Amino acid sequence: MRKIHLLLLVLLSWLCLACQLDPTKARVERALTASWQSYCRHFINRDGQVIIPEEGGGTISEAQAYALLRAVWANDATVFNRVYSFTYEKLSRVRTHGDSLLAWRWGRLPGGSWGVLDANSATDGDLDYALALVLAHRLGWRAPPGLPDYREEAHRVQTDILAKEVVVLPGGDLLLTPGNWHELKPPYLVNPSYFSPAAYRLFASSPGATGSQGGTAPVGAVREPPLRDSELTNNPSRWSRLHHSTYKLLGQLAQGLEGQTGVGLFPDWCRVDAAGRAAPAPGKDTRFGWEAVRLPYRLALDGLWFQEPRAVQILADKFLPWFKSQWQTRGRLLAVYNFDGSPAVDYESPVLYAGVLAGALAAGDREFARQMALKILSFYHEDGDRAYFEAPGHYYANNWAWLGLALYAGWVKHF
Repeated sequence: MRKIHLLLLVLLSWLCLACQLDPTKARVERALTASWQSYCRHFINRDGQVIIPEEGGGTISEAQAYALLRAVWANDATVFNRVYSFTYEKLSRVRTHGDSLLAWRWGRLPGGSWGVLDANSATDGDLDYALALVLAHRLGWRAPPGLPDYREEAHRVQTDILAKEVVVLPGGDLLLTPGNWHELKPPYLVNPSYFSPAAYRLFASSPGATGSQGGTAPVGAVREPPLRDSELTNNPSRWSRLHHSTYKLLGQLAQGLEGQTGVGLFPDWCRVDAAGRAAPAPGKDTRFGWEAVRLPYRLALDGLWFQEPRAVQILADKFLPWFKSQWQTRGRLLAVYNFDGSPAVDYESPVLYAGVLAGALAAGDREFARQMALKILSFYHEDGDRAYFEAPGHYYANNWAWLGLALYAGWVKHF
């Protein structure tokens, strides 16, 4: 009987240990909380402007949108309202151009005052801005007095993305361009890291997203007549069509780029012709670099939030196995690779590890994701009232390291 008692005690102790919080996750959550508070102190002005050192203290639409997304996932409505106020009042093109896209660059003007330096839009900033507004609405947050309701503003931004940043190829596929300044006809310059299929799903299902016909547009493979340009802003399936077209192009890029065999990486930039064929863009980088490294994260959201099989397949078939082999062989991953997988630099970055972590989570490889989380934590430092990744003033690394760890901790939700 005593032996049975001892055996039961051992089993209970093991069960208790198994039920404890993953120690890696506990460290991650501590770093997430401290680094978010530090980011708010040192990167976000009292008026809601994100301060980017390399922009001379100015900001860009991408930075404002990152801060909004992080505020949502950190459950910080106060900071969200502050950042939204600055973003809408200073960057929205509604008063100057009649649309709700964001001017991409704001800073010190030649005369010394502060204002918009470049009124053109950047599609990734617009998409993340609209996504953050949708998520804030889903949380039940209210916009500051005198500013547009989050849901209403999100709908206006979504409408203008489709009208001014999406084009229709002759075959009917939709293509996301880098901004309102895109070419008037093919070939089109494309930045694959701007693709955000999980956001397209949310936009398709959010109230008011389907135009005057009402209802919710189904998302997935679409077999309908090609869209005409005039239908971009009133066809209920437009986000679904963009979702489908995006995976069609990504499937092509995963295999290669105009004669270059792919290993599962994506180019920072490419060019897409009238037939939907991708090729290198003259004068633009085709490396898996500081742009493309964001794409695995955006794909992972579609896999984790909506169980999108194409997102999981793209990440699990080549992308993740290639990085696992690099990790097992070399014990580290480099910040930038050429499209063919050869090293482009000889240093590491938490930004790259965040993208690989996201891919591992989407592919169901929790152990590899844990290893990537630990690697990101190795870049983490606390110094006085600063908590940061890689370097105190490194805006990009501090954002993407945080986003990677937040995904691992389960903070990144669509509510």
